[in-house]
Amino acid sequence: MKPDGIGCFAGDLPEAEQKVVWATQVVPVPDPFNQKVDGVAWRSKPSWYIVATEDRTVQPELRRFVAKRMGATVVELRSSHVPMLSQPHAVLGVIRNAAKAAQKSKAA
Repeated sequence: MKPDGIGCFAGDLPEAEQKVVWATQVVPVPDPFNQKVDGVAWRSKPSWYIVATEDRTVQPELRRFVAKRMGATVVELRSSHVPMLSQPHAVLGVIRNAAKAAQKSKAA
């Protein structure tokens, strides 16, 4: 990513944090769109999905489509592509709610 693209990726972070994200971000694998996956958990397990409504990296409509296809419980946050950085408490809340729901379904 070029330095001037960080605003699209993490535009809701303070400038100093954007610089850290830019300096430390890496592509997880060299060819992310050619990776083969043997199975996907969302086909057999409950899923949760955060739609970052201000995401300029992956369009929110695409995120909503993917979440619907997964049958996921959707939480929308007014965030850039990195809500885990800009809204960590909200993301933690989603994780906790997912864990509670999973625990309840396991007990049933």
